[in-house]
Amino acid sequence: MKTYTLPILCFLAVHGFGQTISFEDYFPLKKGDVKYFYVHHITGTDTLKDKNARSVCRSQVVKGTGIYYFSDELGTKNDLVSANVFCDGVCYYDHGAFLVSPLSWTDELKEANLAYFDTLFPAQLALNTRYKQQDGEEKRNYTFTGFEPVTIAGTAYPDCLKLVVTQDWPTAHYADTVWFQKGTGVVKWLRSTGRLEELKQ
Repeated sequence: MKTYTLPILCFLAVHGFGQTISFEDYFPLKKGDVKYFYVHHITGTDTLKDKNARSVCRSQVVKGTGIYYFSDELGTKNDLVSANVFCDGVCYYDHGAFLVSPLSWTDELKEANLAYFDTLFPAQLALNTRYKQQDGEEKRNYTFTGFEPVTIAGTAYPDCLKLVVTQDWPTAHYADTVWFQKGTGVVKWLRSTGRLEELKQ
């Protein structure tokens, strides 16, 4: 068994070695939770703002389990949900584990079977560990790289959990970066398309 002196233990703790995190603490799911975001579409040096962007956490009971998805609509029509959350679909927690099904539209929930939800993150996830997901030809890797402070419009969000999502297709490769604040959820999301979303207060 290895033994470490106090300075080495401090080094390991500061640099995240062996650290585990409850993702549910950083990405809580609460039905009806509405968040507004500054949206920038970045092309070269041009930036366009959309002041009306929002994210609505919605829920539906499937086979006795409440599953969650995100939409930019407040109505009940058939909505595209795959583009409104970093995990590209519908999700829920089971004893802390984060399960996902890559559905695209809310109408698909009518036939959704919980057996087709896969665990994306365990109840305790580790830094610098790759978590994998595949949907047809698309392969995704999720890696939590550590903690960073984020400042948005003068508001500081310290110790945000940083996630890098890579998407591999047969002919293309993309990368998104998402920052989560404990107890709040997504505060910043930089997509591979150049779309940047930052939480409004």
